[in-house]
Amino acid sequence: MNGGWPLQLQSPGRVAAVVSCDFTRMSAHVISSHILVESPAAESDAEFCAAIESMVLQAYGRRPDWLQFSAGVRFVRRSQHFREFACIAGSVSLFLMQRACRDGGFQRAIIYRADDDGIARAFEIRAGEQTEFSPNELHVA
Repeated sequence: MNGGWPLQLQSPGRVAAVVSCDFTRMSAHVISSHILVESPAAESDAEFCAAIESMVLQAYGRRPDWLQFSAGVRFVRRSQHFREFACIAGSVSLFLMQRACRDGGFQRAIIYRADDDGIARAFEIRAGEQTEFSPNELHVA
């Protein structure tokens, strides 16, 4: 099998996709969350969630009562470490992305993935600036 096989990915509220995964070179194509948030390599789940709470407060002005999220899989891009922001409410990811693009953004960078007519694209928002990069630069840590 050479470490990969066709795999069907399904998430609530998303279109199912069939991809061929090579688990020795996992990249942005396997991100199951809406966004990744920068997270130091040694950061605990609790520390990551506390940082997300702070970002949510900056974006919303208060913590929504209905908000539930968790820390997901770790990824690396170059020497920077990221974690999945696992939240079923996609609107939270969108609010964080919008806030990250203005007023100098957050202290932590955000990565998101987009499909453009079947072409995978990846973007990083750092200090209020959005830049595109190759999805192949992002790997599971």
